[in-house]
Amino acid sequence: MSGTRSAIASTLGCLTLAATLGCARNVIRVDTEPAGAEVTVNGETSRDQRWSVSDDDPTALRAKWPDGREVAAQVYVDRDAKITLRRDGEPGQVVGARVVGMAPSPPPGPAPTDPGAAPNPELGGPLPPPPSTITPGPGDPMAKARKLYDEGQKAYELTDFDVAIQKFRAAYELIRSSNDPAAPEVLGAVIFNLAVVYERSYEVTPDPERLRRARVMYRQYDEQMASIQANWAKSSEHADVLARIRALEARLAPQPQPQK
Repeated sequence: MSGTRSAIASTLGCLTLAATLGCARNVIRVDTEPAGAEVTVNGETSRDQRWSVSDDDPTALRAKWPDGREVAAQVYVDRDAKITLRRDGEPGQVVGARVVGMAPSPPPGPAPTDPGAAPNPELGGPLPPPPSTITPGPGDPMAKARKLYDEGQKAYELTDFDVAIQKFRAAYELIRSSNDPAAPEVLGAVIFNLAVVYERSYEVTPDPERLRRARVMYRQYDEQMASIQANWAKSSEHADVLARIRALEARLAPQPQPQK
């Protein structure tokens, strides 16, 4: 499947269970508003404004306009992402990633209210720490969900699918009750993972009910992503999910009985 599924790198770790296990690398595209800024991602430039980045480490973005204005941001990339950096430092378009810090530079020259002001020593320094919703405390539902997810991931790697399903479903319930702004997208990722585990578990326990549950979860994932992502219906991921559903429907269809 093209791309990777949504995740909270700092909260739930790597969520993708398809194809290979463990965290993957994603492609990030960065645009600027207004256009014409020089962009670096993790200190590197790119001719086509696209970079390959890890989904388990924070990614540092910086845009510098010809007039000297700069904006720095730190993001966690959950899947193939598109980000727009605005010169005024206000949030721009962010798809497939979460901004956990943004620091615009002051206008070039002294500030109007302080003619003798010195340059800001923090420009280019460390970004502010992630908000509490991204770094949950011990009692936060997302923190509990992370522990359950890690346990489910280990069970999946050991092909103990029933335990993985149990852990992922428990994480699902916790994320549903979380007020974390990233919860809707993370919930979609967990739903997708549950669909994958149900489908894979059929190889060990060939009960058609597992395929039916996988089909339900894929449909739920498709609905979830359509509710939070613009143009989801035109995306390759949507097409892939539909293909998975059709494949499951074909497997669940009554097979013709051989004629005697």
